[in-house]
Amino acid sequence: VHGVRSGAAAATRGIVNISTVVQHNPAAVKIFCCFWGLLLSVASVLSLLNIIGVEEGQEWGMTETVQSFYTFFFGLLIFFCDAKESWVNACFGAQKKLFHNFHFLATQTGKAFFYFYVGSITLFLLPKSQFWKFTYITLGGVLMLLGAIMLTLRYCTSCCGGARGGDRASG
Repeated sequence: VHGVRSGAAAATRGIVNISTVVQHNPAAVKIFCCFWGLLLSVASVLSLLNIIGVEEGQEWGMTETVQSFYTFFFGLLIFFCDAKESWVNACFGAQKKLFHNFHFLATQTGKAFFYFYVGSITLFLLPKSQFWKFTYITLGGVLMLLGAIMLTLRYCTSCCGGARGGDRASG
């Protein structure tokens, strides 16, 4: 029984140590990601509350409402992933816990595919209102572009100078 407990404790320590390696983006990419993540969250809240771009007879359906609810939280996740560590971790160690529990968000490749996912559901939301259709197509397209930039930074070392800010222990 003691051997099982010590083995489980060692395995837990090993997992914790593995999940503390975080790949960081260059400062310009971080700023754009934070900005567009917050913009996605704000747009989602405004669309849920029908504050801007409400046209007669073009209310949101249940699908658009649920997707806007999800994109609000995804926008916050995007912000938390690339925001300055000291700011986000001051709030109950949010970034550290996020990267520990969802390690794919701590890597450029994982973040890039998350951005592709969020960008695609945002891009194809396509509400009836022309204002919101344009807004969500723009937000989705930019998020997918940011995902492509992250993959380029990660895998095109010859053209981007490698992962200079790449792997760093965070915690």
